[in-house]
Amino acid sequence: LVGDTIYFDARDGNDGHELWAHDTSNHSTWQVADINSGSSDSDPGYKMEILVGDTIYFDANDGSTGRELWAHDTSNHSTWLVADINSGSSDSSPGNYMDAILVGHTIYFDAYDGNSSHEMWAHDTSNSSTWQVADINSGSRGSSPGLYLGPIIIGDTIYFAAVGGDQGRELWAMKIEHSIYY
Repeated sequence: LVGDTIYFDARDGNDGHELWAHDTSNHSTWQVADINSGSSDSDPGYKMEILVGDTIYFDANDGSTGRELWAHDTSNHSTWLVADINSGSSDSSPGNYMDAILVGHTIYFDAYDGNSSHEMWAHDTSNSSTWQVADINSGSRGSSPGLYLGPIIIGDTIYFAAVGGDQGRELWAMKIEHSIYY
């Protein structure tokens, strides 16, 4: 919900599951964006969605870059690919294991870059930068941060479950101010 407008995914019979909106003040409904043009689904917000100011960040599949991080600015009605984390046509599946969480201007979520499997990622909404926060379980297995627990913010620390090497799934913590893991 942004102001009087509800944003959601729907199928109209011509396009696949795409981003739609309904204005509760005037009862109008419209397709916001046809991210995966034609009858294919983009499935916006299938695993991840978070509102930051007037902008909705969500996962979607445009049919060429795979399932990646997208955004829609409700103030100027623009929709764009934020980051192609797993470059090419393969999915990065943002938010597959961990609910997105906002700390200041930064969104934390899990994603797969094609090399290190699912790890913790971040997107700074103030400067549009996206980066892998840590490779907790280096190699192709990934740490799957947030699976079964998290993220939970207490003070300046995010707590979440993750797989770290030989330890198996354990409780991890990340101090926000310095991105320190312990």
